[in-house]
Amino acid sequence: MPTLLALLVLTLPANPGIPGAGQAHPSEETARYVFAWRGVPVGTVTLTQEAAAFRYESHHLHTRGEDSGARRRMALLEVDAEGRLVGRPVVPQALWLWRGPPTPGCVTGREELSGREGPHCVTGGTAPWVEGTLLGTPFRARYDARGRMDVLEVGESRFTVASPGTRLVAPPDFFAQGLPVQGERGALALVPALEVPARLPGMTPWTARAARALAARVHAAFIEKGPSAADWREDGEGEAGGCLAHALRFAAGARKQGVKVALVHGLLVVDGGPARPHAWVRVALEEGGALELDPTSMDPVRADTHLPVALADAQGPALEAGTRWLALLRGDHRVVRQP
Repeated sequence: MPTLLALLVLTLPANPGIPGAGQAHPSEETARYVFAWRGVPVGTVTLTQEAAAFRYESHHLHTRGEDSGARRRMALLEVDAEGRLVGRPVVPQALWLWRGPPTPGCVTGREELSGREGPHCVTGGTAPWVEGTLLGTPFRARYDARGRMDVLEVGESRFTVASPGTRLVAPPDFFAQGLPVQGERGALALVPALEVPARLPGMTPWTARAARALAARVHAAFIEKGPSAADWREDGEGEAGGCLAHALRFAAGARKQGVKVALVHGLLVVDGGPARPHAWVRVALEEGGALELDPTSMDPVRADTHLPVALADAQGPALEAGTRWLALLRGDHRVVRQP
């Protein structure tokens, strides 16, 4: 069955309002969004309003069972001058959420890719935010001065608009190809630099011995090392999993012992290759300082192999991490080695 990641792509919600009702079709307009799950960039969604049609395109990381890769999907829907499906009182979800802001009340919306239909309601919110439910799932959307959606939050996923003309690497390509690294020796760094705090609020001091023991158990628990559905589960459960699954399971195991640790979003460089997205953990130590562990490989976390980008709560939305990943996708930072 489809994983949570695939479902996130299918649940871009509807806009109950109908701005411009009764007017002529607008000229072609396009918007592109990067969407992230708990701060991890997993795909892009492109919305295009044409003369009498609406096109929804997604390019995203996809897992089914233990297989993973990139997937592209597209839906083209005929719409009338009021933005409804031709001959039906149903609105394409993403179109009406995008070209808002929506007005209070409920309409019947259609998920573009799955074809599911049902009530989509706006229940409140304070400008520039709108809040409501989509088939019972809460959402929040923010709008710019033109009334176009620039941020959407649905569950643990967040969609952020990319400015027109922005050069943007698609997340599947980012994970597969990584970023080039300038220099041959020395510690990894970003230019311009991103400041990463030493700790998150509420981290629990722990012993290095207990933390290392948990990392070893997590490492041994995954029979196969590689992206899978476990990477999108809060506790990282599964027999196969990538770096995110390992980090999430470590955090879940620590919570069971009353310990809060930080999830590290970062870049990993192996054997002179490019810098690829990676995740590991940071533990606050009882004697002071912090210990970073990589449960995926059990290799030491060193300045010349691991480059932190952001710290995140393993159970939180990781909004700052998402913002920083978006900056890397735009090419705002270079990865260099500092001798």
